[in-house]
Amino acid sequence: MGLQKKNEFSPGVPFAASAQAESTLHADRGANLSERAYQQIRSEILFYQLPPGCRVSEASLVTRFNFRQAAVRSALLRLVQEGLIDRTDERSPRVAALTLKDVRDVYGLRKLLEPRAAELAAGLGIGAADVDRLRKISQSHYELRSHGELVKFLRANREFNMRVASASGNARLTETIAHLQDLTLRILYVGIRSLNVSQWFQATHFQIVEALEAGDGKRAAELWTTDLHYGERLISDALITLPELSQVNLAGASLARPYAVPKRI
Repeated sequence: MGLQKKNEFSPGVPFAASAQAESTLHADRGANLSERAYQQIRSEILFYQLPPGCRVSEASLVTRFNFRQAAVRSALLRLVQEGLIDRTDERSPRVAALTLKDVRDVYGLRKLLEPRAAELAAGLGIGAADVDRLRKISQSHYELRSHGELVKFLRANREFNMRVASASGNARLTETIAHLQDLTLRILYVGIRSLNVSQWFQATHFQIVEALEAGDGKRAAELWTTDLHYGERLISDALITLPELSQVNLAGASLARPYAVPKRI
């Protein structure tokens, strides 16, 4: 009678159970790699390091980010579903174009949802810690010097907007706004890298915080709407004038010039 071979994976645990645990571990590692690839590639798109129209083959992304091909493939599928990757031509997937219609669609939804979220947040009341954080974010500024400064400013702007959205008390509204905020990162990057809007940002956001703290939902919503109108027209102008976007589809677009940065309201 031969000796029974011990389980090499975990003494005292049946081999099938150990194999299942090992399989689960590999699956988790694969999922983590896929998530990392997704977040990295998505960030490069949103912050304009992979600009609209550039090719993004699996091989090129594997080389660029040093991820496994399976992780990159999984990430690309998710980005296609989000509309950030265009696979109309299967042989040559590209970063989705950025058009005036994109700007209008995103900002159209933001103007419907975000002022209402601010109004709800003011009605429910925002805690002192959140008010302090919003005030600190409102001091954010940048110089037209580096990609890193622009990214930091855009992340601060997103945090401000999401803190207010979260304070609305409506989880589904907050989730929808989060998606729109992500899409706005790419749109805003185009505009603010050619025009410093720090002064406008600080003045408007300080006023929004004051309205929120006072529980004045109507005022907060009005300020938010004004901010969105300015942002939309700023970006529309940038899409028209930037050389690298000269091939953008402008069919049916109104070529209204942006507002000058308004004085404090």
